Amino acid sequence: MYYQHQLHYEYPERCDEHMLKVKRCREVKLDENYPYLQKTVWFKCQRAFYWVMQNAVIFWLLRITHGLKIHGKKNLKKHKAALKNGAITISNHVFMWDYLCVLKAIRPHLAYFPAWKDNLEGSFGGAIRMSGGIPIPTHNIHAMMKFNQAMEEVLKSGKWMHFYPEGSLWFYYPDIRPFKPGVFKYAVKFEKPVIPLVFSFRPRKGIQKLFGKKPLVDLHIWEPLFPKTSLPPYAASAQMRAEAYHVMQVMCGITPDHPNYRTDQDPAHYQKTM
Repeated sequence: MYYQHQLHYEYPERCDEHMLKVKRCREVKLDENYPYLQKTVWFKCQRAFYWVMQNAVIFWLLRITHGLKIHGKKNLKKHKAALKNGAITISNHVFMWDYLCVLKAIRPHLAYFPAWKDNLEGSFGGAIRMSGGIPIPTHNIHAMMKFNQAMEEVLKSGKWMHFYPEGSLWFYYPDIRPFKPGVFKYAVKFEKPVIPLVFSFRPRKGIQKLFGKKPLVDLHIWEPLFPKTSLPPYAASAQMRAEAYHVMQVMCGITPDHPNYRTDQDPAHYQKTM
Protein backbone atom coordinates (compact mmCIF):
# COMPACT_ATOMS: atom_id res chain seq x y z
CA MET A 1 0.00 0.00 0.00
CA TYR A 2 2.86 2.43 0.80
CA TYR A 3 4.52 3.59 -2.42
CA GLN A 4 7.06 6.34 -3.06
CA HIS A 5 7.14 7.58 -6.65
CA GLN A 6 10.30 8.42 -8.60
CA LEU A 7 9.08 11.77 -9.94
CA HIS A 8 11.22 14.84 -9.42
CA TYR A 9 9.06 17.15 -7.33
CA GLU A 10 10.68 19.77 -5.12
CA TYR A 11 8.56 19.96 -1.99
CA PRO A 12 8.56 23.19 0.07
CA GLU A 13 10.61 23.49 3.23
CA ARG A 14 7.59 24.03 5.48
CA CYS A 15 4.97 21.29 5.37
CA ASP A 16 1.97 23.62 5.02
CA GLU A 17 3.41 25.76 2.21
CA HIS A 18 1.79 25.64 -1.23
CA MET A 19 3.73 24.23 -4.18
CA LEU A 20 0.97 24.88 -6.73
CA LYS A 21 1.41 27.91 -8.98
CA VAL A 22 -1.89 29.22 -10.36
CA LYS A 23 -2.04 31.38 -13.47
CA ARG A 24 -4.31 34.27 -12.55
CA CYS A 25 -7.21 34.80 -14.97
CA ARG A 26 -9.49 37.00 -12.86
CA GLU A 27 -9.57 38.98 -9.66
CA VAL A 28 -11.75 37.79 -6.79
CA LYS A 29 -12.36 40.42 -4.13
CA LEU A 30 -13.04 38.73 -0.83
CA ASP A 31 -14.61 41.22 1.55
CA GLU A 32 -17.66 41.28 3.81
CA ASN A 33 -19.96 41.66 0.77
CA TYR A 34 -18.74 38.58 -1.11
CA PRO A 35 -21.36 35.74 -1.37
CA TYR A 36 -19.30 33.02 0.33
CA LEU A 37 -22.31 30.70 0.26
CA GLN A 38 -24.13 31.08 -3.05
CA LYS A 39 -27.91 30.74 -2.70
CA THR A 40 -29.32 32.06 -5.98
CA VAL A 41 -31.58 29.85 -8.07
CA TRP A 42 -29.27 30.30 -11.07
CA PHE A 43 -26.25 29.08 -9.12
CA LYS A 44 -28.18 26.08 -7.78
CA CYS A 45 -29.16 25.16 -11.35
CA GLN A 46 -25.54 25.48 -12.47
CA ARG A 47 -24.38 23.30 -9.60
CA ALA A 48 -27.01 20.66 -10.37
CA PHE A 49 -25.91 20.56 -14.03
CA TYR A 50 -22.27 20.30 -12.97
CA TRP A 51 -23.14 17.39 -10.64
CA VAL A 52 -24.75 15.55 -13.57
CA MET A 53 -21.63 16.14 -15.65
CA GLN A 54 -19.42 14.85 -12.86
CA ASN A 55 -21.36 11.61 -12.68
CA ALA A 56 -21.69 11.18 -16.43
CA VAL A 57 -18.16 12.13 -17.49
CA ILE A 58 -15.65 13.30 -14.89
CA PHE A 59 -15.89 10.36 -12.48
CA TRP A 60 -15.29 7.95 -15.37
CA LEU A 61 -12.28 9.97 -16.53
CA LEU A 62 -10.77 9.71 -13.06
CA ARG A 63 -10.88 5.94 -13.37
CA ILE A 64 -9.22 6.04 -16.81
CA THR A 65 -6.56 8.71 -16.22
CA HIS A 66 -5.76 8.10 -12.54
CA GLY A 67 -6.80 4.47 -12.15
CA LEU A 68 -8.98 5.54 -9.22
CA LYS A 69 -10.05 2.74 -6.91
CA ILE A 70 -12.22 3.43 -3.86
CA HIS A 71 -12.02 1.16 -0.82
CA GLY A 72 -14.21 1.13 2.29
CA LYS A 73 -17.59 2.36 1.01
CA LYS A 74 -19.10 -0.13 3.45
CA ASN A 75 -17.95 2.13 6.29
CA LEU A 76 -20.33 4.83 5.06
CA LYS A 77 -23.23 2.41 4.68
CA LYS A 78 -22.55 0.89 8.11
CA HIS A 79 -22.92 4.29 9.81
CA LYS A 80 -25.67 5.68 7.58
CA ALA A 81 -27.93 6.57 10.52
CA ALA A 82 -25.16 8.43 12.36
CA LEU A 83 -24.31 10.43 9.22
CA LYS A 84 -27.84 11.53 8.33
CA ASN A 85 -27.35 14.95 9.95
CA GLY A 86 -24.15 15.70 8.06
CA ALA A 87 -20.49 14.90 8.45
CA ILE A 88 -17.00 16.25 7.96
CA THR A 89 -14.62 14.39 5.66
CA ILE A 90 -10.86 14.94 5.73
CA SER A 91 -8.09 13.75 3.43
CA ASN A 92 -4.49 14.33 2.45
CA HIS A 93 -4.13 16.81 -0.44
CA VAL A 94 -2.05 15.19 -3.17
CA PHE A 95 -3.18 16.16 -6.68
CA MET A 96 -5.31 18.71 -8.48
CA TRP A 97 -8.48 16.65 -8.79
CA ASP A 98 -8.47 14.76 -5.50
CA TYR A 99 -11.60 16.59 -4.28
CA LEU A 100 -13.54 15.13 -7.23
CA CYS A 101 -12.42 11.68 -6.04
CA VAL A 102 -13.83 12.53 -2.61
CA LEU A 103 -17.15 13.51 -4.18
CA LYS A 104 -17.27 10.20 -6.02
CA ALA A 105 -16.53 8.32 -2.79
CA ILE A 106 -19.30 10.01 -0.75
CA ARG A 107 -22.00 10.28 -3.40
CA PRO A 108 -24.94 10.83 -3.43
CA HIS A 109 -23.92 13.45 -0.88
CA LEU A 110 -22.84 16.88 -2.08
CA ALA A 111 -20.22 18.72 -0.07
CA TYR A 112 -18.62 22.09 0.52
CA PHE A 113 -14.97 22.82 1.24
CA PRO A 114 -12.82 25.85 2.17
CA ALA A 115 -10.95 26.85 -0.99
CA TRP A 116 -7.63 28.64 -1.51
CA LYS A 117 -8.31 32.09 -2.97
CA ASP A 118 -5.64 31.73 -5.68
CA ASN A 119 -7.46 28.70 -7.11
CA LEU A 120 -10.62 30.75 -7.60
CA GLU A 121 -8.65 33.29 -9.59
CA GLY A 122 -7.37 30.59 -11.95
CA SER A 123 -9.03 29.08 -15.00
CA PHE A 124 -10.99 26.51 -12.93
CA GLY A 125 -12.42 29.05 -10.48
CA GLY A 126 -16.01 28.58 -11.68
CA ALA A 127 -15.79 24.80 -11.43
CA ILE A 128 -14.38 25.07 -7.91
CA ARG A 129 -17.34 27.20 -6.82
CA MET A 130 -19.83 24.80 -8.38
CA SER A 131 -18.10 21.90 -6.64
CA GLY A 132 -18.77 23.57 -3.30
CA GLY A 133 -15.69 25.76 -2.81
CA ILE A 134 -16.01 28.51 -0.19
CA PRO A 135 -13.02 30.86 -0.66
CA ILE A 136 -10.88 31.67 2.36
CA PRO A 137 -10.29 35.43 2.81
CA THR A 138 -7.07 36.83 4.24
CA HIS A 139 -6.08 40.15 5.86
CA ASN A 140 -9.71 41.20 6.43
CA ILE A 141 -11.36 40.46 9.75
CA HIS A 142 -14.85 41.36 8.54
CA ALA A 143 -14.49 39.07 5.52
CA MET A 144 -13.26 36.27 7.78
CA MET A 145 -16.35 36.69 9.96
CA LYS A 146 -18.57 36.27 6.88
CA PHE A 147 -16.55 33.22 5.82
CA ASN A 148 -16.99 31.65 9.26
CA GLN A 149 -20.72 32.35 9.13
CA ALA A 150 -20.95 30.49 5.82
CA MET A 151 -19.00 27.52 7.21
CA GLU A 152 -21.17 27.37 10.28
CA GLU A 153 -24.35 27.59 8.21
CA VAL A 154 -23.28 24.55 6.18
CA LEU A 155 -22.49 22.52 9.29
CA LYS A 156 -25.65 23.55 11.15
CA SER A 157 -27.85 22.68 8.17
CA GLY A 158 -26.74 19.02 8.12
CA LYS A 159 -24.74 19.23 4.89
CA TRP A 160 -21.32 17.62 4.37
CA MET A 161 -18.07 19.53 4.54
CA HIS A 162 -14.62 18.47 3.34
CA PHE A 163 -11.32 19.73 4.77
CA TYR A 164 -7.67 19.30 3.86
CA PRO A 165 -6.16 19.47 7.37
CA GLU A 166 -2.58 19.48 6.01
CA GLY A 167 -3.31 22.98 4.70
CA SER A 168 -1.72 22.74 1.23
CA LEU A 169 -1.29 20.57 -1.85
CA TRP A 170 1.88 18.50 -2.28
CA PHE A 171 1.83 16.51 -5.50
CA TYR A 172 1.77 12.76 -4.88
CA TYR A 173 3.44 13.04 -1.50
CA PRO A 174 3.18 9.59 0.10
CA ASP A 175 3.25 10.55 3.80
CA ILE A 176 0.70 12.32 5.97
CA ARG A 177 1.77 15.81 7.00
CA PRO A 178 0.75 17.47 10.31
CA PHE A 179 -2.85 18.63 10.64
CA LYS A 180 -4.18 22.11 11.34
CA PRO A 181 -6.46 22.09 14.42
CA GLY A 182 -9.36 24.11 12.96
CA VAL A 183 -11.31 21.25 11.38
CA PHE A 184 -11.46 19.35 14.67
CA LYS A 185 -12.65 22.43 16.53
CA TYR A 186 -15.53 22.64 14.05
CA ALA A 187 -16.30 18.94 14.57
CA VAL A 188 -16.48 19.32 18.34
CA LYS A 189 -18.42 22.59 18.28
CA PHE A 190 -21.12 21.23 15.95
CA GLU A 191 -20.89 17.60 17.17
CA LYS A 192 -20.13 16.26 13.70
CA PRO A 193 -18.46 12.93 12.95
CA VAL A 194 -15.17 13.12 11.07
CA ILE A 195 -14.59 10.58 8.30
CA PRO A 196 -10.90 10.08 7.44
CA LEU A 197 -10.13 9.43 3.77
CA VAL A 198 -6.61 8.71 2.56
CA PHE A 199 -5.08 8.77 -0.91
CA SER A 200 -2.31 6.24 -1.48
CA PHE A 201 -0.51 5.31 -4.67
CA ARG A 202 0.56 2.40 -6.80
CA PRO A 203 2.87 2.27 -9.86
CA ARG A 204 1.59 2.25 -13.41
CA LYS A 205 1.92 -1.00 -15.29
CA GLY A 206 1.30 -2.18 -18.87
CA ILE A 207 -1.18 -0.12 -20.87
CA GLN A 208 -1.66 2.31 -17.96
CA LYS A 209 1.74 3.80 -18.77
CA LEU A 210 0.21 5.30 -21.93
CA PHE A 211 -1.64 7.84 -19.75
CA GLY A 212 1.47 9.29 -18.09
CA LYS A 213 4.14 8.73 -15.46
CA LYS A 214 2.21 9.85 -12.39
CA PRO A 215 1.23 7.05 -9.99
CA LEU A 216 -2.24 5.53 -9.89
CA VAL A 217 -4.54 6.43 -7.03
CA ASP A 218 -6.37 4.51 -4.30
CA LEU A 219 -8.83 6.23 -1.97
CA HIS A 220 -9.47 4.55 1.38
CA ILE A 221 -12.46 5.36 3.60
CA TRP A 222 -12.20 4.81 7.36
CA GLU A 223 -15.04 4.55 9.85
CA PRO A 224 -16.29 7.85 11.32
CA LEU A 225 -14.58 9.31 14.36
CA PHE A 226 -16.96 10.87 16.87
CA PRO A 227 -16.18 13.78 19.23
CA LYS A 228 -15.75 12.82 22.88
CA THR A 229 -18.56 14.84 24.45
CA SER A 230 -17.32 13.89 27.93
CA LEU A 231 -14.17 16.01 27.42
CA PRO A 232 -13.83 19.81 27.45
CA PRO A 233 -13.92 21.22 23.88
CA TYR A 234 -10.17 21.89 23.65
CA ALA A 235 -9.26 18.42 24.91
CA ALA A 236 -11.87 16.78 22.67
CA SER A 237 -10.58 18.50 19.52
CA ALA A 238 -6.95 17.70 20.41
CA GLN A 239 -7.83 14.05 21.03
CA MET A 240 -9.71 13.85 17.72
CA ARG A 241 -6.82 15.47 15.85
CA ALA A 242 -4.33 12.98 17.27
CA GLU A 243 -6.61 10.01 16.54
CA ALA A 244 -7.22 11.14 12.96
CA TYR A 245 -3.49 11.62 12.37
CA HIS A 246 -2.73 8.12 13.63
CA VAL A 247 -5.55 6.52 11.64
CA MET A 248 -4.67 8.23 8.37
CA GLN A 249 -1.03 7.22 8.62
CA VAL A 250 -2.02 3.61 9.24
CA MET A 251 -4.44 3.74 6.30
CA CYS A 252 -1.62 4.51 3.86
CA GLY A 253 0.71 1.89 5.32
CA ILE A 254 2.62 3.99 7.86
CA THR A 255 2.19 1.93 11.04
CA PRO A 256 3.83 2.86 14.40
CA ASP A 257 6.84 0.66 13.56
CA HIS A 258 7.38 2.44 10.20
CA PRO A 259 10.31 4.90 10.12
CA ASN A 260 8.04 7.68 8.77
CA TYR A 261 5.34 7.33 11.46
CA ARG A 262 4.85 10.52 13.51
CA THR A 263 2.87 11.79 16.47
CA ASP A 264 4.33 15.32 16.61
CA GLN A 265 2.07 17.67 14.63
CA ASP A 266 4.12 20.83 14.95
CA PRO A 267 4.82 22.01 11.36
CA ALA A 268 8.12 23.50 12.50
CA HIS A 269 9.37 20.05 13.51
CA TYR A 270 8.31 18.19 10.39
CA GLN A 271 11.06 16.55 8.35
CA LYS A 272 10.33 15.80 4.67
CA THR A 273 10.68 12.18 3.61
CA MET A 274 11.19 12.90 -0.09
